[in-house]
Amino acid sequence: MTIAHKSTTGGLSVRNLHKTYPPDIVALKNVSLELEAGTFTAIIGPSGCGKTTLLKIAAGIESYQHGEVFFAGERIAGNTSWKRSVIYQDVRLFPWLTAQANVAFALESKGLPKAEARKQAADWIKRQGLEAHADAYPAELSGGMRQKIGVCRVLANEPELILCDEPFSALDWTARESLQLELLHYWYDQRKTVLFVTHNVEEAVYMAQRVVLMSARPGVIKEIVDVPLPEERWDVRRESPELLEVARYVNNHIADEVRKAKEAELEVGY
Repeated sequence: MTIAHKSTTGGLSVRNLHKTYPPDIVALKNVSLELEAGTFTAIIGPSGCGKTTLLKIAAGIESYQHGEVFFAGERIAGNTSWKRSVIYQDVRLFPWLTAQANVAFALESKGLPKAEARKQAADWIKRQGLEAHADAYPAELSGGMRQKIGVCRVLANEPELILCDEPFSALDWTARESLQLELLHYWYDQRKTVLFVTHNVEEAVYMAQRVVLMSARPGVIKEIVDVPLPEERWDVRRESPELLEVARYVNNHIADEVRKAKEAELEVGY
């Protein structure tokens, strides 16, 4: 189930990446990964395997000691950009701004004139079916609605690299499925590069073209698994034999690495 990759100047290139947290916690060890432009890749592994660290490094909000990280030919070393945007688990909306104003603020920060930012924000709010809540503040919205606004805020900016840090994990099944499909449709239509971190095996296999399997700490890439499903995932049954076969394979790996992670915690104390 392992597949080979070829490098591309328009994608994300991670080469021999090494990250250590004080005093001596090795989060990532000699990690190399090539994401072709326009592909959808999920990363999965036990807690502490470095998958979120890798995502933050790609976003430019986390440093690293050794290696190189490039996106579209530009070296990433603590330099953030709207072209590389993160959808977080906690959406981090501005509580003093309305739903629509939160989306408009992101567009204005990109450089759009205020009137155009408001127009595009209204279009995105309508696209999510939230126009009745456009003037509501985050505290007045459900968790699913807040997450939809957070997703709108990122996608409206049309980033080239969309980095997802378990964005749907706190939602109920209905809201999670709705947002999964929204992101998949956007990716299919726009062909942006997506790197999706999750703990959910079914989510990783259902959404991604390939799944990166991380080891217990120190985080290394053990295998990259191809998901042989159509890109139009909304036409795929979640209980299809093809999906379940890949999910079982990934789940067996994760179970093994979770066991190793627990053994390591008992041995070193963290």
